[in-house]
Amino acid sequence: MAVYLFAAIDVGSYDLGMTIYQISEKGGIKAIEHLRQSVAAGHDTYQKGRISYSHINEICKVLRHFSEVMKSYHINSYQAYGTSALREAENREIVLDQIKVKTGIEVTVLGNAEQRFLCYKAIAVKEAEFEAIIQKGTAIADVGSGSTQLSLFDKDALVTTQYLKMGSLRVQDTLASVGADLQDMKNLIEELIDADLQTFKRLYLKDRKIPNLILTGMCAPFLGKQANSAKKDR
Repeated sequence: MAVYLFAAIDVGSYDLGMTIYQISEKGGIKAIEHLRQSVAAGHDTYQKGRISYSHINEICKVLRHFSEVMKSYHINSYQAYGTSALREAENREIVLDQIKVKTGIEVTVLGNAEQRFLCYKAIAVKEAEFEAIIQKGTAIADVGSGSTQLSLFDKDALVTTQYLKMGSLRVQDTLASVGADLQDMKNLIEELIDADLQTFKRLYLKDRKIPNLILTGMCAPFLGKQANSAKKDR
């Protein structure tokens, strides 16, 4: 039975991650190794519009390590994607060139539509379950460091999808720029999020019932734990 190894690399706004998958006809797709390292390059992009050389060097250092791990597994096939921190950086081409020269890894910067398409494909891997869920009103919230994408499905159809510049790192930088202290931060975050969500609700939800919510992105595990904790406290 042939076994195929593949590495997926995410060059994100807050961290870099690599997952190595074992793919076989019998076992399907199975993650066998996961690495993650914080490099908050998004701070540079969201505050200054370009990624600093210090963060470029940090990114390259992490990717060189990822490359060594791939070699230890004898992996020749990989895909590396960059998202909003790279997408919005004025010096994106310089960053990509430095990564290629210093690490040998070629990073593809995803457009917003491409990023969301891949997200939906990942969710729909369990096709029968996904098809059943979206027969009723379903919201998919892809919450990242730099942005949030809200998509509504109803009766097996995509109703709308909206891109919000409201990620965890971007919100943090926005609050830092106005000098918010820790005491005020929670209320300000709630106000920022509520303003965008109320507009979205007024324009797109209206009287539509949404019994299902699917969370994806780097913040999803944390938000899921928070929701479960809230249920236990009731």
